[in-house]
Amino acid sequence: MKRCIVIGSMPVDFDLKSIIQPDDFIYCADGGYVHAQNQGIVPYIIVGDFDSSVQPADTQAKVIKLPCEKDDTDTYYIARQIVAEGYTNAVFCGVTGGRLDHTFANIQMLKFLEANGVDAAIVDKDTTLNVITDRSITLSPQNDRYFSVFALDSKCIGVSEKGGKYQLSDVEITNDFPIGVSNEFIGKAVEISVKNGSLLIITTKKD
Repeated sequence: MKRCIVIGSMPVDFDLKSIIQPDDFIYCADGGYVHAQNQGIVPYIIVGDFDSSVQPADTQAKVIKLPCEKDDTDTYYIARQIVAEGYTNAVFCGVTGGRLDHTFANIQMLKFLEANGVDAAIVDKDTTLNVITDRSITLSPQNDRYFSVFALDSKCIGVSEKGGKYQLSDVEITNDFPIGVSNEFIGKAVEISVKNGSLLIITTKKD
């Protein structure tokens, strides 16, 4: 299993070392290297146009300078590299909580990675985001959190949720009605599956 951690420049509100494993490759997107530096993390590669941060001059990492005018965001550029370099797992931190348009772009990025065989997640202190397409995922019991599912396609067919407070069995959900919001764990694992379509799954800490 080849896994990478991607640190973005949006707010980071937890100890990044708590999720980093010894064999992980660390990428930083633009100002994400500042978060890494502040927590004593040495990245593998730093990628960015450096429009919102100063390009690092003294670093052990390889630096890839991107043009400011481009089709990909810095984070999406890294996502394409993840696919090209054969990673099977990726965890993104510091890619939510800032600009809403970039957050939404990063959710779409999860769908791109899923379509290309990469099991990816976006995490922060309180929330985890996953995307599944035509498959299932099992969530460990997290009684201090809600979980929600949303259709990323116009409709998702054959959606089931087992093990939570509210059950779904082989139903169709659409992207214009959030029927899957705010389900609850009840002390056991939850299995979520979809036969056809892409689901966004969000687990988030209760107030």
